[in-house]
Amino acid sequence: MMKVTKKSDETLIAKRRKEQVLAAAADCVRRDGFHRTSMSQISAAAGMSSGHIYHYFDSKEGIIAGIVAREYNELGQLIDEIKDATKESDVISAIVDQAAKSTSRYIDHSHASLAMEILAESARNPEVASLVQQSDEEVFQSFHNLLGGGTPEVKSRCEILAALLEGLSIRALRNPNLETSLDKEMLQRVVRHVLTS
Repeated sequence: MMKVTKKSDETLIAKRRKEQVLAAAADCVRRDGFHRTSMSQISAAAGMSSGHIYHYFDSKEGIIAGIVAREYNELGQLIDEIKDATKESDVISAIVDQAAKSTSRYIDHSHASLAMEILAESARNPEVASLVQQSDEEVFQSFHNLLGGGTPEVKSRCEILAALLEGLSIRALRNPNLETSLDKEMLQRVVRHVLTS
């Protein structure tokens, strides 16, 4: 099973080094895909030796797991921002506002290309698929809780909303001018409709 090496006494420097490796590996994966990315490429991009990288990660597979976890941690941060916003507004308005703010993340070319690489790898690699599915479940559980529980209706609303937002990444790769043609107010109206109709 792929895992990210974690130590309870991890120092700030170790966290920075791990992030340095993950950022470098993500850049390599965006450019060459998971299978064509080698440890020597990651090492060169990170500016550290392979031996140094192995101090933080057990294997290339551990780095892949770290990239997947890093990607889905960003979604967790979006949920935290929605929770914070509910202190000043209702949950639906908080989600609608966050959907508009997060469009730049979904349509960013580097984010979109990495997301597509992760999904393509999950179609070939059962361990990556398991990581993606587990992360997806965790994120959806948080959304279900925000919306009052995991009823069939809430689950369906969340799936439609995810398809809408994640679909922006596909559109961004097909249409490099998406940023200028996307009406964020219209998107907000659609999101509100999905959550309330």
